Amino acid sequence: MAENRQVGVIYSPWVEEAEPLAKSLLDSLSKEHKPWVCSVLDLEGNKEMAKRCSTFITIGGDGTILRTVRLAAPAGIPIVGVNLGRVGFMAELPADDAVARVNSFARGEGWLEERTMLEAQILPVSQSTKKLRTYSGLNDAVVSRTKPSRMVYVEVRVDEHALAAYAADAVIVSTATGSTGYALGAGGPILYAESTSLLVQPVVPQLADSAAIVLHPGAVVEIEIEADQDAMVSVDGYMDLNLSPGDTVRVQEGPHKAKFLRQGSPHALPSALSHRLSSIRRQRNRDTTSGD
Repeated sequence: MAENRQVGVIYSPWVEEAEPLAKSLLDSLSKEHKPWVCSVLDLEGNKEMAKRCSTFITIGGDGTILRTVRLAAPAGIPIVGVNLGRVGFMAELPADDAVARVNSFARGEGWLEERTMLEAQILPVSQSTKKLRTYSGLNDAVVSRTKPSRMVYVEVRVDEHALAAYAADAVIVSTATGSTGYALGAGGPILYAESTSLLVQPVVPQLADSAAIVLHPGAVVEIEIEADQDAMVSVDGYMDLNLSPGDTVRVQEGPHKAKFLRQGSPHALPSALSHRLSSIRRQRNRDTTSGD
């Protein structure tokens, strides 16, 4: 771990309890860590301050981590997630343990888990655009329809070889981390957290196999929008970009790894994931029952 022990506490502005907890952590952290607090929405504007940190403590849900990791991963800064969301697959700490344990994380105690990120490039059909638009994500890149009443028609290639043509609601290209998100809801498998493979998962395809395809490490996926329709691509669920007919989205493993500081046993990750999935199912069952 780096000698610099400055700690950034990054909170979600959309979760009511997040900012008060951030201030509590600020008071609890030892002054030697030079802690500072920032909303995740203001993180980009505080980039230079953020890059001096050795650790980020995020407070919110997985969405807060997804926004923070875009700055943290290129700088090699590990994240400790405090979960105030409904899911929290990536979070390490429940909120009621955060104050008591935050200083041990700030000292760098624990082990680093590295997760593959993806890189999505937009290749425009028009050659007038010389500079490719490139976006990084931890979960997934989703090519989807722009109108609820229409499907998206795409051709999918892997390493420049045809894989499939889909007429579907969407096509997901997911990392192992993203395999517990939208891809899972669409019927995809769960990949081991540190797997470097990507998976391709169509969403409600018409007259085609809906099974996910787990690709070999290093695979390059290209999704081309067929003519006479518009589409969009969403990276990690909050970077939404319009696509024109003939545009191609190229997705591959990114150059950086997302790092998470953990203190639990690495062997406990599968059981922890199973526990969280069971909790979500129980909550959904309660919500369904209460609505009757």
